[in-house]
Amino acid sequence: MQNNVNGRQLSKRTSAVTPQSEASDQQTLMLSMASGNQAAFGLIYDHLSVTTFAICNHHLKTPAAVDEAMLGLWLYVWQNAAMLSGLDGSPWSIIIRTAEHHAEFHAQTECLARETDTTLLG
Repeated sequence: MQNNVNGRQLSKRTSAVTPQSEASDQQTLMLSMASGNQAAFGLIYDHLSVTTFAICNHHLKTPAAVDEAMLGLWLYVWQNAAMLSGLDGSPWSIIIRTAEHHAEFHAQTECLARETDTTLLG
């Protein structure tokens, strides 16, 4: 099955897909998303949501914190797609790296909030 974004056919992962063509497909999707293409965003989200959820779930303590981090991450990706597409590396690795930084930041914030609550109570 193939997807079409901005008139370009994007291949699904198959044994015939080369790393270079896959990276090109990823870059095409990122640039389409940067232009406001919601379908491109949906394809990227569908491809990476399980991985980014696992990253957030690993770093954060509560389901609510994971949900908040995921929402913030994907809003950031949508709003900063043009900048992210200009970074070195494959778009998928950039989004995964962004998810790791985002989850670590949320975990630090969550930890500081717990420490503050404990200090105020004690």
